[in-house]
Parts: sequence; structure tokens; C-alpha cells
Amino acid sequence: MKTILYFTADWCHPCKKVRPIVDELNREQTQVKFQIIDVDDEMEMARMWNVSSIPTFIVITYGTEKARATGAQTKEQLEALMNSDIMGM
Repeated sequence: MKTILYFTADWCHPCKKVRPIVDELNREQTQVKFQIIDVDDEMEMARMWNVSSIPTFIVITYGTEKARATGAQTKEQLEALMNSDIMGM
């Protein structure tokens, strides 16, 4: 199963804008799961994945980063990210 790490924070306005889309995709998709990570609570994890701005989305397959997107994403952009296996998308 593919996982998307979604780095966010309560105070982040773009994150708040994207969250309903993430929740919707989490309900709709069975092959991809979003893991929501609050950078204020999980600073070490954010450092481990080199997250320097939020929102950040990192596609993980078998523990390896396959793709990354930073900034507010549309549903279509997140769906494309979910289907990608190419680094740096």
C-alpha cells in the first residue's frame, strides 16, 4: 500500500484549505492512505523527512520516498501525486 505523509499545522491557512480534500480522498481511496502529521507535535519526523514548509505531501512506497509536493494542492493535483511513482513530482 502506498502512503502519503501530509505534513500540516493548525495555524497554517493553506493546510486548512487542503484538509477537507485530504479527508475526502482518504475516504474515497483504498489503495492510498494519507497519514496526517502535525509538525508542531512531530518536529523530529518533519526533520527526518526534510520538511521545511507546509503543507508538504510525500508519497511513500515500501518505506522509500517516491514523490513530493509542497504547497496547497487541488484534488486533481493530489490524485496525480497519488498515482505517481516518479521522484520530484
